[in-house]
Amino acid sequence: MKKILIRKDTLFFISLIFIEFIAIKIFQFNFLPAKYFYDSNKILDMILYGTRYNDLAYDFSAQIFSKINILNLDSLEKWAYFIGTIFTCILFILLLKRKEYSKWQYLFIYTSIALLNIYVFNLSKDIIQFAIFLIIYLVLLLKKIDSFKKMILIAGIILAESFLFRIYYAIMAMNIVTMWIIYKTIIEKKRLNKRVFIKLVIIALIAFFTEIFIVSMINNDNYQRILYARYGVNSLRTNDMDVNTIINDPLGENTNYFKFVLNYIINLIRLMIPLELLLKGMKYIPFVIYQIAIIWLLVKSCKKANEKNALTIIVILSFIIISIIFEPDFGSFIRHESSLFLLFLDLTFIINKKKEKNEVNVIQEHNTFYDKIE
Repeated sequence: MKKILIRKDTLFFISLIFIEFIAIKIFQFNFLPAKYFYDSNKILDMILYGTRYNDLAYDFSAQIFSKINILNLDSLEKWAYFIGTIFTCILFILLLKRKEYSKWQYLFIYTSIALLNIYVFNLSKDIIQFAIFLIIYLVLLLKKIDSFKKMILIAGIILAESFLFRIYYAIMAMNIVTMWIIYKTIIEKKRLNKRVFIKLVIIALIAFFTEIFIVSMINNDNYQRILYARYGVNSLRTNDMDVNTIINDPLGENTNYFKFVLNYIINLIRLMIPLELLLKGMKYIPFVIYQIAIIWLLVKSCKKANEKNALTIIVILSFIIISIIFEPDFGSFIRHESSLFLLFLDLTFIINKKKEKNEVNVIQEHNTFYDKIE
């Protein structure tokens, strides 16, 4: 194992995430409205009173939290500090694996951790999702297995999650395998640039639409669930005043396959560049900037991707492709997307050109975390 020297300034700035964690939790429980605790309250009721909902994700989350509740935590605030402490410590250790960060990387870290503390580091389904993506991130760091085996392992993890937690993630597992095959057969030997990246995305979407069409031929019930996923959820929330960022299909209900494809493409653009949120109030400006920064980061990193980090990009793209169908509002998308924080952070090192000071050898521009850990 290589000895990793920690710079004093890196230690200081990364240590600030503990202060941020406490500050965000104080803000969360004193200023945020009740809608931010909707899922948490349902899970707490399931833990304390045995309440049951016909929802796989809620049931699985409640069972996990019940089993780890050795401290007999009985309030959302206690759970939030308990979960936040554990995962902030985990992030602290992982973030210190890097010797230094640029200013914009620190900004991205603090912004993402703020989102995580508001949306994820709570008694919630999202902390389960974050833990799963954390495992996937650790798989990506493994040096002793090749990229193909990593892909199979990651797809297997997500497939297992689909049976226990979110059933539609089975499509994401399929997407990862499909995009990996596309990358290895079409993209890998070409010089990556914006045009090649767009080509990868277009081919992946065509493959995805083909998969949905095949599902329509094989199992009509599952096909109908996919077509009406967003409509089924949002039709129950039309009079909910708390849903300010709801995403309704612009062409209306998906009554056929071609309408589904058109709605999907429009919603893809809406979610990736959510400028319409600016019409809903100034408070959404940070979310718009954050999302555009994510897309910029993804596109930029693809120009310098190689076999070591291509799989990271494929996992992120697969997540986005499946989210376009099932995310009912912009808030849910940002919340779930924040669980990929470590994967996004790794992309920043692909495009970061800053040279290490006082080193004889210059680190290649496309180096990532994978090259620094044994």
